[in-house]
Amino acid sequence: MIAVFPAHAQRAGENAVTQADDAFGTSVGNEKIGIYNENNVRGFSPILAGNERIEGLYFDKVGDANDRIQASSRIRVGIAAQGFAFPAPTGIVDFSLRTQGKKARVSAFSEVNSWGTYNLQFDAVMPLAEGFSLGGGVGTDHNLFPDGGANYESNIGLLAHWLPLPEVEILPFWSRKDTYIRKVGESYQPSGEFLPDPMPERHFLGPEWATHRDFSYNYGSLVNVTLSSWRARLGIFRSEFASPKNSFPLLASLDRTGRGELQVKVSPASYLGSTSGEFRLEKTFGESRIVQRLILSLRGRNWNGRYGNSVTADVGPQAINEYMTAPIPVISFAPLIHDHVDESWIGLGYQVAWLKRLQMSLGVQKARYHKRAIASGGTATELNAAPWLLTGSATADLSDSVQIFGSYTQGLEENGIAPSNAINGNQALPATVTRQEDAGIRWQILPGASLVADIFDLKKFYFNLDPTHTYRNLGTLENKGLELSLSGNVTDQINIVAGAMLSEPAVGGEAVRLGISGDRPVGITPRKLIFAANWRPSGMKGISFDLGLNHFGNVPATLSGVAVVPAYSTIDWDTRYEFLMGHEAASLKLAVMNMLNVRSFQVSSAGTYGFTSDSGRKIDLRLIVDFT
Repeated sequence: MIAVFPAHAQRAGENAVTQADDAFGTSVGNEKIGIYNENNVRGFSPILAGNERIEGLYFDKVGDANDRIQASSRIRVGIAAQGFAFPAPTGIVDFSLRTQGKKARVSAFSEVNSWGTYNLQFDAVMPLAEGFSLGGGVGTDHNLFPDGGANYESNIGLLAHWLPLPEVEILPFWSRKDTYIRKVGESYQPSGEFLPDPMPERHFLGPEWATHRDFSYNYGSLVNVTLSSWRARLGIFRSEFASPKNSFPLLASLDRTGRGELQVKVSPASYLGSTSGEFRLEKTFGESRIVQRLILSLRGRNWNGRYGNSVTADVGPQAINEYMTAPIPVISFAPLIHDHVDESWIGLGYQVAWLKRLQMSLGVQKARYHKRAIASGGTATELNAAPWLLTGSATADLSDSVQIFGSYTQGLEENGIAPSNAINGNQALPATVTRQEDAGIRWQILPGASLVADIFDLKKFYFNLDPTHTYRNLGTLENKGLELSLSGNVTDQINIVAGAMLSEPAVGGEAVRLGISGDRPVGITPRKLIFAANWRPSGMKGISFDLGLNHFGNVPATLSGVAVVPAYSTIDWDTRYEFLMGHEAASLKLAVMNMLNVRSFQVSSAGTYGFTSDSGRKIDLRLIVDFT
């Protein structure tokens, strides 16, 4: 029986709009909101740069995570990074584990959409003894994507929460995610400075044998110990990714009529694995007027990879939206590339707060980086770096409702390997120092809502394909701009999350002077604007409505900047109903995503295109039930 009144519980109440602290980037369960995400902060990827944390502790993730262990994530950048020990220039993605609680419960999540996707998840927690509980879940998905790709996924995870002593908390976890029978949609590579035409449809058009398979593990444990003014934290993690089969179709040499040559890049079985972690020791001392904290941090990772050398199979001529069949080619691979990275940091931080009116943070880190890659010919490449890295931030309360803040951050960031479509594909790239400065203001304009405005300036080296299709450093890349965030309860019935990123990304150096590259970087948009609102009308208990508006600026698509992906906007709408199913809390959500059916290209690399993840209209129906 369904009772018509609101109910709130663990998963049934998940809503990114009402639970976001700002507009910079928040994920809650299967919902995401913000101007940034884990793959794009201020134009760059914190994931590729190695800036991930679990509950604030360093984690080098190479395997795909899953929601069986992960409850939410937050992008820490700007004021969201103030007071965060040892921030990173391109932002930090901070994951939160699912909490176990003190009551037994099971959450069932089911979702279908108009493309044919379905998603089933079951999560449970069971207290087994005083101070000890065990949780976990399983899930299965069938996903269809805007580029015509599709896959089947399964995931499983286990977590425990153990309090052996009142001062000691232990949080072990384990998870696995499998991807089966994945068909990767075609990428498109025109022969000149123009976009693919006609617009490709949402169908898989490559040969049936062009499939992909992979699986991931993420496991480890966190330990928190608090003794009076001392706090010790330890996180040790293992992340693995293996792909027994890899096939990526590319429609290359496209002419203006939409005809080209279909190529399938086939890679041998590959494996990536990383052991990482952080030990942090904190000492807090001082009086109520001045509180100080010293922080010692030891971080490290040991990363190993076996991958490459891919082989390109020429399938034959194909037109956009034309189905292609071809026999499976006979392929032999060269020996795998063996890659190893050892990296460590020792950091010392100092934080001080005076009368809750002024907070300052200073940090220094000594990084040591060593990379050794052995190519298929037996040639070894070794790269080393050992820079000192400085961070500093300050926040001042001008009044009870107004704060000003500023920060300076340096970081050593991994650049990975050259992409497989480059002639130096899989070549090891050096780690480089990146720096960022920002400053801004936060104003609590209403008791439940705040406005944040800040300016930022971020500089790093610019890697991309040159005209010879070699992936290398093409100069410097600077992105400076303005960020805005307005979030919170504007009335008792309305929550909003509104944000904007307006920037001027620019390339400088020898590549621009010699005409190798234009002055705008490939693949970085100069602006993004979002607006989301959740409205809970009075007299309609349990019912709420969400409206989402998104705007993405144009994106340079080639080194010269002649080809540009146009700006586009999307509109989303959903209706939610929270109720009791029998005696159990439940929520039902009907959403129409991208109501205007806008489709847009995404720049994979200079002159190569895929589709944005939000391309195309989608109708989605979701039901969550919490059994207790």
